Amino acid sequence: MTLKQEYRQFLEENFRGLKIKAPLFFNWDNALRFDLQVGETNTDEYFQEVERRAVTLFEEAFKPNDRIYFVLQERTDKRGKISFSNYSFKQIKGLKKDELTYSKVHRLYEPADKTDIWNVAIAKLRTDRVNYRNILAAISVVDFPPRQPRLDSRGFLTHKEAFFLNIDRKLIYYMYDDRGLDIEAKDKETLLPIYHKFNDWILECNREQIDNALKKNGL
Repeated sequence: MTLKQEYRQFLEENFRGLKIKAPLFFNWDNALRFDLQVGETNTDEYFQEVERRAVTLFEEAFKPNDRIYFVLQERTDKRGKISFSNYSFKQIKGLKKDELTYSKVHRLYEPADKTDIWNVAIAKLRTDRVNYRNILAAISVVDFPPRQPRLDSRGFLTHKEAFFLNIDRKLIYYMYDDRGLDIEAKDKETLLPIYHKFNDWILECNREQIDNALKKNGL
C-alpha cells in the first residue's frame, strides 16, 4: 500500500467524510477549539503566550514516539508541487524526498472557483522528528509580517496550512493562526482529558457547543 493510500484509509476509517481543511471545528462533531490570545496583540509578550499555549496543547495531544501524518497544503496557481526547501520541511529531522507523497485538491474551499487549487504534501513520521515549536511559531505570526519565522518566504503570494494527524490516538491538531487552534478526535473519550485539563483555554464563543456535544454522550 502506498503512503497516499494508507493516509486515505486512515481518514476513511477514523474521520469518514471529513475534508482536511479549515475550519475543522465546524466540520467534525468530536472537536475542541482553544483560544490562544492573551493581552495586547502584536507584542512580543502576546506571541510568547500564543506559542506557549499552542506548544502545551500540542504536547498534550502528541507524545514523542507517536506516529503521525504531517500534512502541508498550499494554495497555488502553478503546476508544480510544494518546494522541498520550504520552511516546514526544514523543521523535520533528516527528511528525504522519498518520504513525501504529493497530490492536488481542486475546489477545496470554493466549489465554483476553478482557480481554487491546492498542492498537498504528506509525510509519515514520529513526533520526535518534527520541530513543531518552530512550525507553530511560524503559524502564530502568519498575519504579522515582518515577524519571523515565516511559514512561507513569499509572504501573501501563497497561503499554507499545516495539519498534524496522530495515527495512534486518532486525533487531528490544526492551528489556524494566532487566534486559536482545533483538536478533533475519532472518539470523544480521547478529548476529555484535554478538555478538563485546559478548560480555561476553551474559546468562549464555542464553549456551549463543545459542552453540549460532550454531554450528549454522558461524558
